[in-house]
Amino acid sequence: MSWKTPVRALLFGFVALSAGAILYRAAGFSSSGESPVPPAAALVEAPAAEKPPVKTAAAAKTAVVYYFYTNTRCSSCTTIEAYTREAVEKKLAPGYKGWRVEFRGVNVDEKANEHFVRDYWLNSKAVIVQKFSGDKALKWGKLDRVWTLIGDKDAFLDYVAVETRKLLDLE
Repeated sequence: MSWKTPVRALLFGFVALSAGAILYRAAGFSSSGESPVPPAAALVEAPAAEKPPVKTAAAAKTAVVYYFYTNTRCSSCTTIEAYTREAVEKKLAPGYKGWRVEFRGVNVDEKANEHFVRDYWLNSKAVIVQKFSGDKALKWGKLDRVWTLIGDKDAFLDYVAVETRKLLDLE
């Protein structure tokens, strides 16, 4: 037996493990705890499999600012929810360029809401802005900076409002 056989086996094993890791991460899982979601500025098309529910078709252009949480909640989590709700109610509720904007808190630990974890690539509590045209889900974006702005309420409220408006301005 030559030295090439064990080296070949090791290389084959390495390639197989690498391919498995790539597939694992592509499925939305991460060993490092990092989100596989693109940066907040990057927007993606709405998930094709399951669309988040829309209240009515009467409002043709609707944006939903979601706060996704779990049964386990800390004070920061409840503050993010409260600030996000306040940003929508005070800065976005009157509407924006024909868009109706609403807030929804969603517990992803509830069976009916589990699909949101896959739809939006969630790996922790998050604020997501989703655009709808009637029943059709359009672009969405994740507001990652909410965690770093939690100590500055005014900056937090402005961030949610500005980022939501940026998403609504996109075609």
